[in-house]
Amino acid sequence: MTYDLKIINGRIIDGTGGPSVHGAVAIQDGRIVAMGDVPGDARRVLDAQGAVIAPGFVDIHTHYDAQLFWDPFLTISPWHGVTTAVIGSCGFGIAPTRPSGRDLILRTLERVEAMSLDALNAGLGEQWPFETFPEYLAAIEARGVAINLGVMIGHTPVRLYVMGAEAVEREATDDEVARMRALVLEGMQAGAIAFATSVSNVHIGFSGKPVPSRLASRAEMVALASAVGEAGSGIIHYNVARDPKFDDYVAVQEASGATVCWTAVLAGQLGPWRHREVLEKNRELRRQGYPIYPQVACRPIVSEFDFRSPVIFDTWLLFEPVRKATDEAARRALYADPGFRHDFREELAGRGGRDAFFSGGSAEGGMRRASFALTELSYWPGKPEWIGRRLVDIGTETGRHPVDVMLDSALESDLQARFRTPLVNFEEDEVQEILQDPDVVLGLGDGGAHLSQLCDACYPTHLLGHWVRERGAFSLEAAVHMMTGRTAGIFGLSDRGLLAVGRPADVVVFDPATVAAGPLQRVHDLPAGADRLISYPSGIQHVFVNGVELPQPDVAPAAGWQLPGRVLRHGHA
Repeated sequence: MTYDLKIINGRIIDGTGGPSVHGAVAIQDGRIVAMGDVPGDARRVLDAQGAVIAPGFVDIHTHYDAQLFWDPFLTISPWHGVTTAVIGSCGFGIAPTRPSGRDLILRTLERVEAMSLDALNAGLGEQWPFETFPEYLAAIEARGVAINLGVMIGHTPVRLYVMGAEAVEREATDDEVARMRALVLEGMQAGAIAFATSVSNVHIGFSGKPVPSRLASRAEMVALASAVGEAGSGIIHYNVARDPKFDDYVAVQEASGATVCWTAVLAGQLGPWRHREVLEKNRELRRQGYPIYPQVACRPIVSEFDFRSPVIFDTWLLFEPVRKATDEAARRALYADPGFRHDFREELAGRGGRDAFFSGGSAEGGMRRASFALTELSYWPGKPEWIGRRLVDIGTETGRHPVDVMLDSALESDLQARFRTPLVNFEEDEVQEILQDPDVVLGLGDGGAHLSQLCDACYPTHLLGHWVRERGAFSLEAAVHMMTGRTAGIFGLSDRGLLAVGRPADVVVFDPATVAAGPLQRVHDLPAGADRLISYPSGIQHVFVNGVELPQPDVAPAAGWQLPGRVLRHGHA
């Protein structure tokens, strides 16, 4: 037999968590047809030279719902070995959306996921090729995509579709809930892999209002969850941010019979070592037979922000006048005001033991490294010597409080200066403890969202480089399983996440000695010239989707090359 492709001399890690074996993988017509000792010829033979041959990584938490219409490669995820992405996370999809509701949904994405409104409008254009959720899936398939997609139907667009702007003002009536349930059922029957929602108090939408799903009653949540059960397949993705809601997880699980994956449990989010209490509560539900799994991140949650739109302070009452300011001149006046600065410093001091942005306590209850102390200046052409330096150090040098350093830098740069601060998940002993818990599932890469503030879509190479090679927290087999068989299994992606004969040939070849996520870089490659942060990988040698190799980062595909990704309706192609 002559195969299309044979990858030889590799360390095969199949995604099950089992031990690796040395051998070859043969691919024919987009599927794996032989593994191990593979005799026979191939049209192309790729010598892995001892590198790892693994399933393509499955990223269960992305926001590429709009980006895929102007960037079918869903950069940067495939650069880092991702061959399947789940979109619609936190319930923030873009379908169903009426033509009259497009501005509302885009302004919601602009606010809650920090997406550039100019980029969204330019990228999607005036004529969207869909209105309903089934039409959205069909539009993706018609345009094509480089990697596979599992699509969740989101609570926010469903609520806006039924209630319009009232969706951010009140609970729904019984009739509105019934109409929403019908839309969720329609989406699930069309091929959605999940119903996604958010009740997170940090999710603030247009005009500073809560995102629509936050106004839902328990009855509404249960009714929409029951549509997943009626459809007969799919899971529920539930975002709660800092406040786990175990009773709600149980309620929607019992209403649907479906797996519930909730976002997120993070180190320092509820105070030092509080994750142990949260994990134990979830573990008790698992012992009772509930398929409920917390999602976790393997990178610090680091936000880059400026004072044109300081979304990092969205939950602060002090910043309400900033949020309501109609232009930058008004914001500048506030930032220069001595009273505002005084209150900012007082707020900073008052939040000492209760806000992860500034500090946390040790296991003994004392103070430990404060995240504000780690905040650094990340961009200001006027002060290149300060780039990458911490505000507290600059303040010591210049005799100023870090708040004054921050606001002075903002004003002197015409609000162009940017700052980078770790919010949570930066105490690595705690992070490791969470990552090693058997009930958690790895995600929270957020690809496609917060593009000018953070870049965590590179987490697969970070996991392999930092947590496996540098820190030794996991074996390669365990880490690959966390990003393949584990994520695919929890999200019901039944034909992804494993290397096995008969499976689709989603394959990544990487060098375990060099694989890593590169430093963050700022580029201006979004529609309308909008900026974003990206990370280039090291050690990712080849990425195949359904047997077709993807181009290397920033390399144009050859003439005639066709997008190989598939929409995984009901979790499979």
